[in-house]
Amino acid sequence: MNIITDIATLQDVWTSISTQWIGPLVFIIMGALSLKFLLNRQWSQFISFLGIGIMVAVIIYIAPTMFGQDSKLVNSVGTTVKQIN
Repeated sequence: MNIITDIATLQDVWTSISTQWIGPLVFIIMGALSLKFLLNRQWSQFISFLGIGIMVAVIIYIAPTMFGQDSKLVNSVGTTVKQIN
């Protein structure tokens, strides 16, 4: 029973850190480098950096929902593994 409580606490810590620190930091870095690429007229680097930045932001904000303990993805994989065994 303690392990489940610890996992829930770690999930809360990750959610707090990602929404309060990591997410805004990623957006600040993306904005600064995007401005650098735009001011230097490096269009291909700007577009590729923006695409990678969007993927990283999606991973930061969607991953807890996608891989959480009660998510549909985790439940379906768990069901599949139980059927295989």
